[in-house]
Amino acid sequence: MTSLLDCLVASVLAAILNFFIVSRIRKSFPSDESTFLVRVFLFTLILRYCGAIWLNMYAGDSAFADAFWGDSSTYDFGGYVLALKWQGEVLASPQASAAISGFGFMYFVAGIYYFVGRNQFLVQLVNGAIGSIAVLVIYAIARKLFDAPSAKWSARFTAFFPQMIFWSCAMYKDPSILLCIATSMLCVLHLREKFTPKYLLLFVAACLYLMTLRFYVFYMVAFATVGTFLFAQQRGLLGGLLAQAALVLTLGGAMVLGVQRETIESQTAFFDLDRLQVSRQGQASLGKSAYGTDINVSSPEGVVAALPVGLVYLLFAPFPWAISGLRQVMTLPETLVWYGLMPALVRGALYTIRHRLRAALPILVFASILTVAYAVFQSNVGTAYRQRTQITMFFFILMGVGIERRRLGTAAAKASRPALHVARPPVRS
Repeated sequence: MTSLLDCLVASVLAAILNFFIVSRIRKSFPSDESTFLVRVFLFTLILRYCGAIWLNMYAGDSAFADAFWGDSSTYDFGGYVLALKWQGEVLASPQASAAISGFGFMYFVAGIYYFVGRNQFLVQLVNGAIGSIAVLVIYAIARKLFDAPSAKWSARFTAFFPQMIFWSCAMYKDPSILLCIATSMLCVLHLREKFTPKYLLLFVAACLYLMTLRFYVFYMVAFATVGTFLFAQQRGLLGGLLAQAALVLTLGGAMVLGVQRETIESQTAFFDLDRLQVSRQGQASLGKSAYGTDINVSSPEGVVAALPVGLVYLLFAPFPWAISGLRQVMTLPETLVWYGLMPALVRGALYTIRHRLRAALPILVFASILTVAYAVFQSNVGTAYRQRTQITMFFFILMGVGIERRRLGTAAAKASRPALHVARPPVRS
């Protein structure tokens, strides 16, 4: 548990950060939308900060930490050792120096510890703010692709769904991953309209940081955005080709300058099917919620066999009728709501494909690729539930569209319905 003094320091610094974010919201959106977004942002922060306090209070209990604190201890210790090394302490090389994924968040923690000292609670509060900013970016994406009512539904789902809240409460890298993915997609939407250095640099920065957090997601983002950029952009063929070439060259140059060659080679080696099978078996050995353990994905046939089962578990687990353990019991209300939103998801996806396919193509391609990849790669209910958040935020956009389409359809049906006139009997004099 963080000391009282460190909690006060963390609270003051977080208040300054969030005051700045609120001021930027008011300047970046029209008054009616900014009022809604500030309200959602503040409620989002309250929920995440309450969760952060709860987790921090009991993080010292080993049983509690195993269930809810997770790999927060790894990032806390690794960041602390790295910060000490930056301060001149002679220590063994921290885990971050040898990692090929996840080391970016360890450097993030180390940066905070270097300037402020070892303060777990501050990292949690910053994480909560990052998760809340991701809500704003999802709103901006939905607003740009569709309309304000759909965007508001998307923001509400991203802000208040328990799985989105929980991963922003501890020292997890998930909020940074979500923000990097959402930011890169928003930048692509802007770049397809007007190719500006501002959004190009922001796109590259988000992608490079994403590589240090979860490298395979970076490659999927890069493929989905660069691969569909020419089809989604709104300029002529020649202008689109030049813009795409500039995007590829900038991203490629940034990778060459900012990422070690050995790191890239190690990362790409993980896309081998044999390595994929080893990783899958390792996940299946964690906990008691393994599934598909008899499937071998080291061959194309195995990948095809794993896909149907994996999709069902990725999208719908934990199943209410098979829940075991406290953590899965806590997900039951959320799971039932998630099931209830499936018709809206289908309705929104169909509307998007029919009417907004070209504009939404990068997001649809990324969500599809990552869904298929996780369906094949995952073999544990707990990890599948956690990784699903990276896709869920885009599903929330489609759900918001589906809800709004249904509302408009109902309103149109009522408007076109002829009024019933009841004949009154003649008045006798």
